[in-house]
Formats: sequence, C-alpha cells, structure tokens
Amino acid sequence: MKKRFSLLMMVGLVLSVASPAFAAEQKVPAAKPDTNVAVLLDASGSMAKRIDGVSKFNLAKKEIFQFAKSLPTDSQVKMSVFGSEGNNKNSGKVQSCEAIRNVYGFQGFDEQSFRNSLNTIGPTGWTPIAKALNEAKSSFDQLDKKGENVVYLLTDGEETCGGNPIKTAKELHKHNITVNVIGFDFKEGYKGQLNAIAKVGGGEYFPASSQSDIKQIFKAESIKLAK
Repeated sequence: MKKRFSLLMMVGLVLSVASPAFAAEQKVPAAKPDTNVAVLLDASGSMAKRIDGVSKFNLAKKEIFQFAKSLPTDSQVKMSVFGSEGNNKNSGKVQSCEAIRNVYGFQGFDEQSFRNSLNTIGPTGWTPIAKALNEAKSSFDQLDKKGENVVYLLTDGEETCGGNPIKTAKELHKHNITVNVIGFDFKEGYKGQLNAIAKVGGGEYFPASSQSDIKQIFKAESIKLAK
C-alpha cells in the first residue's frame, strides 16, 4: 500500500511539472542581445602630444586594444580612425577631413588582426568627428545581427572640419545607437562640445587626463556591457 501511494505521488509530481501552469512559472529568461561596439579614435595632429614620453595616440591605442580584448565573446567590434591623412595645416585639411579609415570592420575580436590594424597609422591631421560618426552609423546599418549598438568616441578635441557632430550623434541615437565620448586631455571638460555629443547620443561623457583614466573607463564599460 505504501509503495502504491509513493508511486501515485511520483506520477502526480511528474504531471504537475509537465503542466502549462508549471511551465509558465519556469520561463527561460530571454537571451541577452548581441553587443556591437564601434571604437572611433582621433588621429589628428594634437594626438601626437606626449604624456610621460608616449604620444596620446599610442596610449589610447593600447587601452583600446585591451578593451576590445575584454569584450564578451559574442560581441562584434569595429575600429575606425579619423583624421589620419594629410596634415594639420590648411594645405592638408581637405584630405584629412575626408580621412575615415575603417581599419577593423565589425567582427569578433581577433588579437593579431586587431593589433595589426593600427600598426601603420599615426596622428597627423584634423578632426572630422561628424563624418566619423556618420561612417559608424553606416556600418551599424549593414549588420546582419542586430543587438545593442554602442559607440566609443575617443578624442582630445572638438570638430575642426565644419561638421555638426551634435546633430549627427542625435541621429545615431534615434537609430538605437548609443554614443559615448572619452575626452582625452580635453581642457573644456563638461562645458565643451564633447559632453554635448554624448548627451544627445544617449551615452556618457568621460574625461580622461591619463592612460590610467582611460584604462579605468574602459574596464568599467566592459563590465557594464557584459551584464
């Protein structure tokens, strides 16, 4: 009799687990959408300035590499450099303001390829921020896999090519692209154009005066993107 009772209890438990009501209570959480990250690096002439003997451009490159390496494994990352051609004089302005180099198109992080993508580039020209943001939007639009779309713009200055990066950032945000800005050695701080870009882009403005500051910013953002 006791065995029969136990058997009936087990059958009842199995039926209850298989019931629609139980299934409703045990909903599987929705998968986190893929993360698509675009990093836009300023290669204008002012990024050649040295801090502790190393150019701001090379300091930024190192921390961007570590950031890309730390992203969730299912992330797609893209790297663009702007202002890396011509020179920072009027004679080189036109060429520089058109120079947006997509050195690492959206894909998973590959350590050697990502490292090599920046090896032959140095800081030289002007600062076409609006054009760089527009190029990033075009890249996001071409993605097959949709997900969380995030931009990190790292620059030490404001737009110098006549574009309107505030208007452009606002347009990106309308298309579900978040624009964050890291102002590296940027003297205007929260009062300048860079903070306004981040604000209308739905992101954050991060002031950075050293390589260590950039490291901490990217570390915190990597943790946030993994959640």
